[in-house]
Parts: sequence; structure tokens; C-alpha cells
Amino acid sequence: MGTTVKASRAERNDLALERGSVERVGGHSARGVAWTLAGQWGLQVFRTASIVVLARLLTPDDYGLMSMAWVITGFIATVGSLGLSEAMVQRDRVTHAQASTLFWLNLALGVVLTLLVAAAAPVVAWFYGRPELVGITLALSVTFFLGSLTVQHQALLLRGLNFRTLAIRNFVGGLAEIAVSIVAALLGAGYWSLVAGQLARALLTIVILWGSVDWRPSRPRRGAGVRSLVSFGGGISTFRILDYASKNADNLVIGKFLGGDALGLYSRGYGLLMAPLQQIHGPVANVVRPTMAALFKEPDRYRRYYLGALSGLCFLVAPVVVVLAVLADQVVLVLLGPQWLASAEVFRWLSVAGLLQVVGFTNGWLYATSGRSWAWARWALISRPVLIASFFVGLPWGIDGVAIAYAVSQLILTPIGIARAGKGTPVSLRDVLRTSVRPAVVAAVCGGVAASTGMLVPDASGLVQLVVRGGAAGLAGVLLVVLWPRARREVLGLYHSVRHR
Repeated sequence: MGTTVKASRAERNDLALERGSVERVGGHSARGVAWTLAGQWGLQVFRTASIVVLARLLTPDDYGLMSMAWVITGFIATVGSLGLSEAMVQRDRVTHAQASTLFWLNLALGVVLTLLVAAAAPVVAWFYGRPELVGITLALSVTFFLGSLTVQHQALLLRGLNFRTLAIRNFVGGLAEIAVSIVAALLGAGYWSLVAGQLARALLTIVILWGSVDWRPSRPRRGAGVRSLVSFGGGISTFRILDYASKNADNLVIGKFLGGDALGLYSRGYGLLMAPLQQIHGPVANVVRPTMAALFKEPDRYRRYYLGALSGLCFLVAPVVVVLAVLADQVVLVLLGPQWLASAEVFRWLSVAGLLQVVGFTNGWLYATSGRSWAWARWALISRPVLIASFFVGLPWGIDGVAIAYAVSQLILTPIGIARAGKGTPVSLRDVLRTSVRPAVVAAVCGGVAASTGMLVPDASGLVQLVVRGGAAGLAGVLLVVLWPRARREVLGLYHSVRHR
């Protein structure tokens, strides 16, 4: 009886390691996109509601404190998986011994990072001159250990193209974070409500992933053949560290030199625009990357799939970002309240960077799925110091200056980054530019309509202006796509592009 149980468990472990069928990858991907976007859009509704509620329960300084802590803990978190989940997704074949060894490597690293962040808590508080950061940093340190328990299970779901479970995990975990944060804030917990939400999400993620993946690690083995996986993951981690440093150096600079209130205003303006973009890109990337990795040996399908996914992102995001930038004052007034109105200009300038990042986000798909993780890291060594330097250039003009400098640097770096990412793949800079033209035109028309319809409701409330002007812009975008044959064909062809047919 004991032998039967062991054999059954071994069979389940081997099955969990299989990659999704290349022949069926189109169907997997189409369903994955549907599940991912449905879950993300549903969660975004609740996130938007939580922004409205928490902005009235918490202060800019509460958010500023959390942003100060996140700069440090988030930077260390980029090392947390060593890029090993991407290595497992990209590799054609992974053995149970390799997966188990990687699991224990991640767990050991999670313990080390937890202790490291806990020990650094007094230093973080001293750097910012805010003693409250000792407790915040200590509490957040636990998330490194909790997160290390789920890295391999998430990678196995991605490898198996099991997007439905990942979408459910993201939705339920995000909902738990929102609910716990709001309840704690209502009870008067202040900034601790944001900490509690983070911990709740990490704990629930463990329960969902371990319950969803029928794989359990065995003892680590020497000679399991993980060196190449670790090397590939090292390139991914190097890029992430440099990328995180550049994306959070603005928080570090503002928090240090302009204070908690300024950082709170900046981070809310940033969060209103950039965080939703990242939340859309992250789940979509979870679908796109494993699918592209499975298709890499078929260049034509690989190229068509990438350009179809890029086109979908541009049509989905670009018009919305442009309209939100035009209506920035109304967005901030309605969602956050009048006390946050100073963040509207930050929001508007960051929208420029957001538009460019819609395309720039996809560079990682090309690097990771073509196995060029260290080429990705080398690009980061060039581009990220430029981004960081731009924050110091804009600092004398306050938070608006930092946002403007960030937008300008993205404008310079994005086309160069696309050209470098396409090397070694069937995708060229010309392909990307051609794919982006029609979504850009639709976005420009939507923005023009949103701006020009302000004269229809000049004295209306912020909410009425959002509804009227945003609605008119949306209607104009739909009509343009319907009446423009090439745009219409491209939008209708997205589903078939995703299915590679």
C-alpha cells in the first residue's frame, strides 16, 4: 500500500511539471486572456472603490509612511524569487528534482530576506527620521517568508498554462487585501490598515496556491541540474533590481528631500495611473510569457502572437490613459477628494510615461521568452541610471518636476529599448511602431473629444464632468473604430491573433 501511494504522488508531481500543449496553446491562451482580464477588471472595480474609501479614512502622511517602507522592502522583494519562476516557465523540460531544489532555494532566501529586512527596520526609520517605520518594516518583513512558499507553485501554474487558477488567486487575494485594509481603517488603525491588508493577501495566497497545485517538493538534491536555471534567473533578477531602483528612486528622493506629505501626494497621483497599468500588465504578462515561450521555435506564430497581444494592450489602455490625463482634475477630485487636488498635475504628467510604458512593458516578454535574460540586464544597466538621474534633475521643481523629468526620460528611452529587445527575435522596431499607430490615433481622438466637451458642462460637478466628457470620448472612440476599416479589422482580429489562427 505504501508503495502505491508513493508512485501515485510521484506521478502527480511529474504531471504538474508538464508544459501546456503547444498544439492547444491557442485555446489555453484565449481562455487565459479572458479569465485574466475578467478577474483583473473585476478586482479593479473594488480597488477603485477602496481608493475612494481609504482616501477619506487615511491621510497623505499615512500613505507617505507606507511608500517610504515600500521603497526598501519592495527593493529587497525583487531578489525574492531569484528569477527562478521565469526560468521554469522558459525551460522546455523541468524535472521534479529541479523544481524541488528551486523550491528550497527560494524558501531559504525568503528566510534570509525576512531577517535582513527586520534587522534593517531601525535604519529605515533613521534614514527618513520617522520612528513609526520600525514597526511597519518589521511587520512587512514577514511577507518575504510567506511569499517564498508560493514561488514555485505559481511557476507551475504558469508552465501548465493554468490561467484560470491564477486569475482566481489574484482576484481573491486582492479582495482580501482591500477588505482587511478598509475594516482596519474604519477601526482607526491608520497606516497599520495598509500593513494588515498586505499580510492578509500573502497568507491567503499560500492557501490558494498550495490547494490548487497537486505538487509537493521533495528533499533538495545535489546534481539536480539547476545551475543553468539559476543563471537564467540571475539575469532576470539583475534587471528587476535595477528596474525597481529606477521606479522607486522618485519615492526615495521625494521622501528624503520633500517630506511625507509631498510623497503622499506624489504616490497617490502615481498610484491612480501607474498602479492600474501595472496590474493590467502583470496578469496579461502571466498569459503572454508562457505562451510565447512555447511558440519561440515557430517564428511566424511567435511574431503574430506578440503583435496581437501588443495591439490588444494598446487599444485597451491608450485611449483610457489619454482621457484620464485630460480629466485629471476631475478624477482626483471625485476619487480622492479636494485635499488631494495637488496630485492632479503629477497624474497628468505620469500619463505620458504610462502611454510609453504600455509598449515598454512588453520588452520583457521578448527578452525572457527568447532566453536572453542577461541582455535584458545589460539594457537595465544603461537605461535605469538615466531614469534615476532624471528624478534629481526634476527635484528643484518639486513633485511636478520629478513627474515631468520621468516622462521625458521615458520618451527618450522607449524606442531604443524596443529596438534592443527585438534583437534575436522575429519582432522589429518597425513592427512595434506600425502596430501602435492605430491605437494612438484612437487615443488622440478620444482625448480631443474629452477636452472639447468641457464647454458643455463648464459649471458641473467633477462627477458629472467625468460621466459626460468621459462618455463622449468613449463613444467617439467606438465610432472611430467601427468606421475605420483597418482599425475595425485589427480589433476584430485580436481574438484570432491570440489563438494563432
